Amino acid sequence: MRKFNPRFWLNVAAICLPTVVVLFLAVGFTVVEIPRIVGAERDRVASEVESAARDLLENPVEAGFVWRRGRGIVEGDASFAADFPPDRPWKDWVTSSSPKKREKWGFVDRPDGMVVWVRDTRKGMDDETVYGRLTEIREHDYGTVVRAFVSVSLIVLVCITAFAVKYFVDYVRSRDDFMAATAHDLTTPLVGMRMTIGRRDDEAKILNERMIRLVANIKDFMRLGGRRKDPELKPCDIAKCYDEAYSLFRDDYRAILGDDVEKRINGQIPPVMADETLLVQILWNILGNDLKYAAPYGNVSAAFRTEGGFVHVDFVDEGKGMTKKAMDRAFDRYYRAMTVLESGKGGFGIGLCTAREFARSMDGDLSVRANSPHGCVFTLSLPVAKVHSDTERSLS
Repeated sequence: MRKFNPRFWLNVAAICLPTVVVLFLAVGFTVVEIPRIVGAERDRVASEVESAARDLLENPVEAGFVWRRGRGIVEGDASFAADFPPDRPWKDWVTSSSPKKREKWGFVDRPDGMVVWVRDTRKGMDDETVYGRLTEIREHDYGTVVRAFVSVSLIVLVCITAFAVKYFVDYVRSRDDFMAATAHDLTTPLVGMRMTIGRRDDEAKILNERMIRLVANIKDFMRLGGRRKDPELKPCDIAKCYDEAYSLFRDDYRAILGDDVEKRINGQIPPVMADETLLVQILWNILGNDLKYAAPYGNVSAAFRTEGGFVHVDFVDEGKGMTKKAMDRAFDRYYRAMTVLESGKGGFGIGLCTAREFARSMDGDLSVRANSPHGCVFTLSLPVAKVHSDTERSLS
């Protein structure tokens, strides 16, 4: 059973976070803003109705009909008679959505428009006469429209988020299954190779053990839920690890350069505190990178030096080099410079990224700078082993 993977769930939470934020904002908008929008619309309608009612009272001749209590519609359009009978009580004139301005004016909604009415309360009138007119005033139901739009948008957003989470989970599962199957399938032939390697073939034995260790690292990666196992730090001979890594590319470098990569050691190089297998893999990646992209264009060398409590290995090449932008992104996962793409050489852009991750996990670093007059300098820095430092202090 795989262990709990916090990074996996953090990624799932990151996918869901925008949707959760939008949901909270949508709830807040529905609770606060929609009532305000509905209220503003009602205030607008009330204002227009009041203005129309005042016009009717000042200019009764513009009324569409005149209604009197007990007689009904006495002037104007008789088609309103069915809706406004002679005995219509005032409570029916003032609807639930009417402004109820002391029951002196208001409106009645009809399918063909809004009827604005006003009671004639001027001095000398019987207060039983109503002027009415069909207007084009409409009260828009913005609340329902906005609620429907927000609801549909949220449903679509939730569906998209669910699809994204499912895609991410399926991708991680398929990736993990592939890695697990690959590690399992590699274990058997590697163990068989160890059994068939001759007893005197020490280099082949070491290389085989490294490969078995790398496969074990993949299994640990899966077992730990996608998290790399902490490096096993101990004093290592970095020059010896370099020789082991270089042996894998020796023949290729000789075929391209006509000679071995120049190896320069400045003074006595102390052991470094590192995971030997990861250190060899870092050196593999750097040497392999130089072999593909630098060696065809010029010399390659490796210089060892000690400075500031670190052992530094400078891989100096005279290749085409990189632009400032390319150097800034050289260690980004999956990044490949334009010159590399134009070269047509294969790769996924993960070698240097992985190498720097390994170096930093061992309290070191991997950096790049421009070489003069052309090319690059990749510098691997690892801390001097504490055992060596303590020995030096005791001798001094």
